[in-house]
Amino acid sequence: MKLLDCTLRDGGYYTNWKFDDDLVRELVSSLSKSGVDIIEMGYKSPLKGGKYRKCNDSFIRDIVGKCESELAFMIDVKDFINGEVDVKLLKDIVKPASESPFNYCRLAITPQQIKEALIMIDLLDELGYRVIVNVMRVSLLEDSEIRKFCKKLSIDKVKTLYFADSFGSLLPTRVKEIVDIFKETGKDIGIHTHDNLGLAFANSLCAVDNGVEFIDGTLTGMGRGVGNVRTEQLLMYYGYDYKYVTDFVTNVMTPMKNKYGWGWNHNYMLTGMYEIHPTYCQRLQSLPIKDSKVQEVLRSIPDSDRTSFKEDYVNIEQKVSVIIPARYKSTRFPGKPLVDINGKPMIIRVADIAEGAVGRSNVYIATENSKIAKVVRDNGYKVILTSDSCLTGTDRVAEASMEVDGDVIINVQGDEPLLNPEHIQRVIDEKIKYPNHIINCMARVESYENVEDTKIPKMVVNEDNELMYSSRSAIPGNKYGAGKNPKKQVCIYAFSKEELSKFGSRGEKTPLEWSEDIEINRFLEMGMKVKMVEVEDVTHAVDIPEDVKIVEELLNGN
Repeated sequence: MKLLDCTLRDGGYYTNWKFDDDLVRELVSSLSKSGVDIIEMGYKSPLKGGKYRKCNDSFIRDIVGKCESELAFMIDVKDFINGEVDVKLLKDIVKPASESPFNYCRLAITPQQIKEALIMIDLLDELGYRVIVNVMRVSLLEDSEIRKFCKKLSIDKVKTLYFADSFGSLLPTRVKEIVDIFKETGKDIGIHTHDNLGLAFANSLCAVDNGVEFIDGTLTGMGRGVGNVRTEQLLMYYGYDYKYVTDFVTNVMTPMKNKYGWGWNHNYMLTGMYEIHPTYCQRLQSLPIKDSKVQEVLRSIPDSDRTSFKEDYVNIEQKVSVIIPARYKSTRFPGKPLVDINGKPMIIRVADIAEGAVGRSNVYIATENSKIAKVVRDNGYKVILTSDSCLTGTDRVAEASMEVDGDVIINVQGDEPLLNPEHIQRVIDEKIKYPNHIINCMARVESYENVEDTKIPKMVVNEDNELMYSSRSAIPGNKYGAGKNPKKQVCIYAFSKEELSKFGSRGEKTPLEWSEDIEINRFLEMGMKVKMVEVEDVTHAVDIPEDVKIVEELLNGN
């Protein structure tokens, strides 16, 4: 048996084939030391994507270095068909094997592409590659249809014939039946499994037990949609030296899995049961909608459209609501929401800004105070009366959100009268893009502001603009004092209802939240990720009475 790892190729559907080069070097080294027979480095494709969508020969040679494993790349036949096979394009992209670090070319085809595949097999054989044909969507075919295309592919230039469980819908009994048909060709047989039904490992073992010579895996199962059988599982079961991948899986792959979210769940199981294209589920799960909605959409896709992805079915409009918390009993500034700012109560000024982003019907003010409620209603906005025991503004929003219809809840703090509706829209857009992150805003600390001022929460982020910590102290700092380019918090947040519920159900402040008196720290302490959006406009929150004059001067252009 030969084990082929295709983490970089199938996993690229989550990263757009963009992988850190040092990560790839470590991956290749770990797999090679473990005894993995073949490492598939990605695609050779004319389509847009990262470096592992192109797999430039010299680049791959430099990345791989000394490697005991053989190397493969994949070609998707459809990428080179423009009415007919584009021979010139293929030869421009795929250079002779004698000049390449690659040993194998895997040609991904559907049974309907046999004619074009045979032309490309001839070309790839002439270039000197060992050609593996990877037949997709086999689960959709009857035995007679499988035999028909197998016969056409039973040629000397095809060294190995694979079949892919593209929808993760096969049971072990059916795997055995398909293997038996493929074996009639006399070729070495391979299998590529997906884990929609949780059977990728069982199907792989069944295939090997029945004579399959090549078997695919990916580290932690990273792959399109639900993903694949885990390479580390196969290494362990078949007696490879899996210790070399253990630390890499723990330190690198597992955090990536937590970030991108592949792996079995009941939504993917539904796609396996009904043979629905995995991209439907992957795209739907990237939206801040409930699993019940995902499943409703999946079930609604007509049989005729299930096996090929169509954008229309995942273009679901997100319901967005803004909730503005307004507490009358502010410690530093009692009655703050009703303070007059250039002739208008501050809470109404902020509500007007929110209206500019989402429309008045989607703006709610959450308050415990009847005076605030009356002013809000008199100005035509909706009020949600909350308890007087909310620990923070976000706790108040969490309580109010139970009465609001919305996939995305935006918390706009009522003491930010200098916000721009575009700030809110940017936060909404980021939440749609990163549904598994809390979204928050930040801006530069202005020249008229003191970075040492403890009324101003400061933010420190990583290279991906994910929040690392927030403090009222001057951060980042150095031994001489405040560091360069400090950023302050701007109080616009985006959550799903589930995230708000987790926050509110805590029932008490977390230690760092209590210490800093910054509620965003609660999300960090509870293990949730926060992505920051930087806004360029001048902002200034009203924390104490003296801030009113600063805000009015800024509004007046002074």
